[in-house]
Amino acid sequence: MNYDSELEMYPDISRWLKSLLSSKLSNALIEVRDTHNSPLSEYITRNGLQEFFDNSLWQTYDINVDITAFIKTTRRKALVFVECKIVPISLAHLSQLLGYSRIALPIYSYLISSASIGNALKTLITRYDRTDVLEYYWAKGEQARKIIIAEWDRKSKSINLNTVLPPGSSGEV
Repeated sequence: MNYDSELEMYPDISRWLKSLLSSKLSNALIEVRDTHNSPLSEYITRNGLQEFFDNSLWQTYDINVDITAFIKTTRRKALVFVECKIVPISLAHLSQLLGYSRIALPIYSYLISSASIGNALKTLITRYDRTDVLEYYWAKGEQARKIIIAEWDRKSKSINLNTVLPPGSSGEV
């Protein structure tokens, strides 16, 4: 059984993301929000979420991300992005999230479909080993941050770990 719209996915994916982040970041303040309806910068202003940033760079986030997690610990402040699709994930969907991720530099960025991962994208990454197309941030001395792609399992209300790309990634934070 599939979702009729991306909006229907948001509550399930938001709960999954909140649980995932809470289990990994036990002492963090975590807010998971449906941010699809307006540019992220406007959403942050309207909802008073400036405390999740160390500077005013967020004011440039003229991007519409489906689900955003705002994270604050004693050591850092960060974002996590999720883009949801009810159709097979395409290269165009990847390009959209890649642009968002290059702008805001979330610590994790997920592209999740309740349908599947499109053949062109899957082939590019698995057969031709082009995981570089998933990279959006390269900090010196660290591994490149990559978009994590996965299919959503509505029954388990979680990502299907057997579908996670790039290969070898657990899809977990």
